[in-house]
Amino acid sequence: MTLAMMNTHKAFKALQLAGVSDQQAEAMVEIFTEMQQDNALSRADLIKAGEGITGSIKELDVRLTGAIKELDDRLSSDIKELDVRLTGAIKELDDRLSSDIRELDVRLTGAIKELDDRLGGAIRELDNRLSGAIRELDVRLTGAIKDLDFRLSGAIKDIDELKADVKQLKADVAALKTDMRWIKRLLMVMTTTMVIAAIKYIFS
Repeated sequence: MTLAMMNTHKAFKALQLAGVSDQQAEAMVEIFTEMQQDNALSRADLIKAGEGITGSIKELDVRLTGAIKELDDRLSSDIKELDVRLTGAIKELDDRLSSDIRELDVRLTGAIKELDDRLGGAIRELDNRLSGAIRELDVRLTGAIKDLDFRLSGAIKDIDELKADVKQLKADVAALKTDMRWIKRLLMVMTTTMVIAAIKYIFS
């Protein structure tokens, strides 16, 4: 790479770093190159070229400043508009949610009250039915217990009478045994007497 090409490349890079567009930088480098080749690059030309570059940079700075300010204004306006719209949307959503929450609270309160009333009625009805069933069961158990007590009393009385009858039967059996012994003795005496009488009759 020759010295001229190196200088041209450095000049192009310098112009780019200064904020000059590629097209303008390329045009300026070509002008400088032509002036160098023609050996017509005087101090006045360099000053004029520098003033042109400075003017271009100033123009570019002014344009960039204006563009940045315009973009900033537009962004500020868009942000303000977005903030207003978001604020309105949030307020609308909050109002809708508050209304929905109030409506839901009213509906839940009514549903809970209705459920409480229904449960209260069901509990009272169940309590009445249980009380009636308990009273009926108590009456039936009382009657059954009285009947069982009466029957047990009769059975105990029958058992006592049966015990008395058994005791009397035992006494009668004992007496019968005693009577049988006396009957046997009497029969033996009568038999002996008859035998003696028969013997006397035979041998007389």
